[in-house]
Amino acid sequence: MARAFWQVTRRGFLLWLLVAIGCLGSVGGAPTDDPLDVLDYQIDAEIIPAMQTLVARAKVTLDAARPRQSVVLEFNGALEVKRVLDERLQPLSFTQDRLRDLDLRIALPQATTPGTPFTIIVEYVGQLLSAEGGVLASKRLAYVGTDGAAYLLYGGRWFPFHGYAADAATFTLNLAVPDGLTVVGYGFQGKQPITGPGVPALEPERRPAPPAAPPRPRPRRPGAMSRASVSPAPSLAPAQAAPALPSGTGPRARWTFASARPVLFGNLAVGRYQAQTRQQGDTEVRVYARPGNETRAAAYAEIAALALARYERSFGRYAQGPTLSFVEIDDESLDSSTTAGVTLLAGRVFQARTPPRELLCREVAFQWWGQGVLLKSFDDAWLSQGLATYAYMLAEEDRRNEGELRELAREILERALAFESQASLRRAPTELDDQSAAYRSIMFYKGAFVFRMLRGFLGDETFFRLLTTYYAQYLGQNVSLADFESLTTRIAGQDMRWFFALWVDSTGVPEFVPDYKILRVAGGGYRMRGTLEQNLEGFRLAVDVTLEAKGGSERATLQFNGREASFSLAASSEPRDLLIDPDIKILRISDELRVAVVVRRGIQQAEDGEFAEAQQQFESAIRVNRRSSWAWYNLGLLYLSQRNYEKARDAFDEALDGDLRPRWVESWSALKKGNAYDALGQRDRAVAEYKKVIDAGDDAAAREQAQRYLERPYRPEP
Repeated sequence: MARAFWQVTRRGFLLWLLVAIGCLGSVGGAPTDDPLDVLDYQIDAEIIPAMQTLVARAKVTLDAARPRQSVVLEFNGALEVKRVLDERLQPLSFTQDRLRDLDLRIALPQATTPGTPFTIIVEYVGQLLSAEGGVLASKRLAYVGTDGAAYLLYGGRWFPFHGYAADAATFTLNLAVPDGLTVVGYGFQGKQPITGPGVPALEPERRPAPPAAPPRPRPRRPGAMSRASVSPAPSLAPAQAAPALPSGTGPRARWTFASARPVLFGNLAVGRYQAQTRQQGDTEVRVYARPGNETRAAAYAEIAALALARYERSFGRYAQGPTLSFVEIDDESLDSSTTAGVTLLAGRVFQARTPPRELLCREVAFQWWGQGVLLKSFDDAWLSQGLATYAYMLAEEDRRNEGELRELAREILERALAFESQASLRRAPTELDDQSAAYRSIMFYKGAFVFRMLRGFLGDETFFRLLTTYYAQYLGQNVSLADFESLTTRIAGQDMRWFFALWVDSTGVPEFVPDYKILRVAGGGYRMRGTLEQNLEGFRLAVDVTLEAKGGSERATLQFNGREASFSLAASSEPRDLLIDPDIKILRISDELRVAVVVRRGIQQAEDGEFAEAQQQFESAIRVNRRSSWAWYNLGLLYLSQRNYEKARDAFDEALDGDLRPRWVESWSALKKGNAYDALGQRDRAVAEYKKVIDAGDDAAAREQAQRYLERPYRPEP
């Protein structure tokens, strides 16, 4: 889910005039008290590749908690509405904004009655070629290609809907496509060949004709017979003239998808796919890839299946039916997009050098958090995006050792801190662009770390009881942050307002400053006594501290309920270091982390193509800590991507002479230094670096790549 899809909803409430009917309406994304509710969709649609066109008719059944004389539906601006009808096929007045608000405003013939559903029928057609008509200027969210490949994202608004990411509904979709293509969607029912229009003509409602006027009396002629009056046959009700809707030609098939359970549906992909499957319990995980990506598809199916198994153990059973599908689309869209039972993945995701475990595990988790349990509004996105990212951390517990898990926690922490001060978890959906690095940092990574701290505070038994209860109680329902806080308080058996006020409603993280003395004790040994201070008034979490000495270490857990806590630690030999939060359980800052956060910010900017800004971040980190191997390594990667091979080699040299933190940076710096030598045509030196990586043997992935480069020199991508 993404706030960019909600940008039109952030314009507040607009006073607008619709066919001489004034009403106050939200332009999109249902607020918590929105009276409008979509109950069901009946959609007939056809994709016509030769015209790169989608033609469709959507029959939308709605209800309203308060009387309304108009409705506003969100809609793609590239699709032109031809006509709007009521359930009796009578025309309704409408206006369509295809440029700014991207909505469809419909006047109703009379005010709605709460509890009495009403139906609107929308016929529309349009070419889906580019990002034009969507809410993101640079990403296609709906597309039809001339070769038959097509995709429709829920966020592309290819059918008129209300309440983005919140208003689930039952549906039936009949989609006609050229024969020989595969359609992947949620709730597959079957397919059959068709010969007529992909969008069948509407059958007008038959209504009796008005009573015929009595025949005018005529003078009788002698011998003439009288004529009985004959009522004409029932006539068709007058309706708005049906516009000619395009239709495909040649062999075609109609694919049917349906759900009798309200869901957020809408992701579809059409193409020629190779499918790899993996059975996990009652669910078949399917990965549909384009020819040539079958091997990667099999690996991705394995990762998704293992994540699904972990989540079923930790949260509850997968609720989206017998299948979970991942489908490859092109690179002009988002990296990933998930609706009930279906995730669409950009082609570049299948070109990653290593499987994108985090992305895959997070998208699987969205089936629980965001699809199974729905949000009341996008302001509640932490309950979906933060928890889905934390679910990835849970999945990694099944495959990483303790040291590797600490490295993962450290990585999540650094990403969480990169833009932490810009917005709170509660306010980020409103204040930040969801396509920005700052949004991802806060909602995904800070969001995940807050769940990690909640687990630490509650303990495993209570924390997982909270999540299983949350899922079971709210499956298929819309939940707000207030609902989750109330449930947490009930499960925890204590008022948790302080936790949500500190970590969800506010910005700022603690910085721990020790103040201690080391004393010799009688009989030998040492004792460290002191206090640990931090800067947040409402801080109430436990913090571990470890005294490291030559002969071993001693750990203590300090219970904070304010700004400071006391400790006393013993050591049999001279103390070497005091480690604060050694297992990285607390969202916090330190001098060391400040350098890492600057580097992490640079990494995110480089990923976003902001190379000059990224270089400035790396150089800033180096000015603070000249021996930061990680800062030098990332600067070297930036130079390597820019084909500045001399500077890249020098940066990797500095990384190898630095503090060698994190541990893996040594192997990868040597590997990338070898790449720089290869790019400079210095093969002998490159081979020497690759052999160092293989001889070290402490990083399997680096060792595998080094072996590959020994066999075949590194060459820059064109």
